[in-house]
Amino acid sequence: MKERVERTALLKYTSQPQDNKSSFVTIRGFLREVAGQDPAIIEVDAGQPLPSYEHIKDAIRAVGGEITIPRVTVDISGMTHMWALGVVNACIESGLEVQIVYTEAAEYFPLRRHADGLLKAWKGKDYDKAEMYLQSAALMAVHVLPDFAGNFRPGRPTCLIVFAGYEPNRIEGLIDSYAPGALVVLYGKSPRREHLWRMRLSQKLHEEMFISWPHREDVCSTLKPDESVAKLEEIFSVIGAEYDVAVSPHCSKMQGIAAYMFWRRHPEIQLLFTSPAKFNPKQYSVGERETYIYELSRSLALCHVMPFRQACKIVGGGGAMTGAEKSASGAGHTRPVGADVGPRGPLGAVGRKVQP
Repeated sequence: MKERVERTALLKYTSQPQDNKSSFVTIRGFLREVAGQDPAIIEVDAGQPLPSYEHIKDAIRAVGGEITIPRVTVDISGMTHMWALGVVNACIESGLEVQIVYTEAAEYFPLRRHADGLLKAWKGKDYDKAEMYLQSAALMAVHVLPDFAGNFRPGRPTCLIVFAGYEPNRIEGLIDSYAPGALVVLYGKSPRREHLWRMRLSQKLHEEMFISWPHREDVCSTLKPDESVAKLEEIFSVIGAEYDVAVSPHCSKMQGIAAYMFWRRHPEIQLLFTSPAKFNPKQYSVGERETYIYELSRSLALCHVMPFRQACKIVGGGGAMTGAEKSASGAGHTRPVGADVGPRGPLGAVGRKVQP
């Protein structure tokens, strides 16, 4: 059996257009080769999240209506958390089976050699210098997309669960703005030994931020969504009766997917996103390592990974429609799929047609 891509779609970030232009042109050309036609272009602007999200939903409905098999692969590698989860949700709400593709970067910022300088600048409140090491500037806004607004009970205090990464400026602004009644901070632990220092850096960056808030801290995987969902369920079982719950992902993309899966199980919770005043493109991750796939079904029973022989055909610059098989246990699996994957970049939603 051979597979071909039927349709593709590509997000175009309208903010900082000159910084994004090179990646956009490269990936648009790549998707043109993959599908034999230009991708549908979906313009998004973090400063205008509501109309941007409507553009995403309209485009996915349109592309979904043009494909013969209702399956989509979503490459979240180059997306912000807000757009990644928005796209995944729009696909599921359009009745599409969803497979998520994520490619690890070869190098993440902040770099290890910059850790001491970043810590010194941040703790010394030299924010201009700290910004030189961070991926983004200060918080611009906190966003709640209507679909993720939850259903809070009148008079209940709110507990905010934050997946903390390496942007303390944005989390500090989020907490001050949201003012939760309680706080749970989850630090990301990489499965790669050479990246364990990053968790310790994140802890040091945030250690003084939460002193004035009733809070607890814990650790969960940066890669395995099932582990993060299990951690969220554990926390929810303790606080859910007393608190309304909001979750805000700021660390790995797969933790963002875990937050989404948790929201699907508990739609009464709220998902929060933040946008910075400006991204620093020189501090963004570069290169690529392993590519992973993770499958969801429309019912959000988590599914098995597709066979390796199929996974090797996935294209990384956009998504590819593929099947989702429901597992008996309902557990999800993440695994590397080989090196046949294109460049990291903004996500496309792509249709894949099976032909003899």
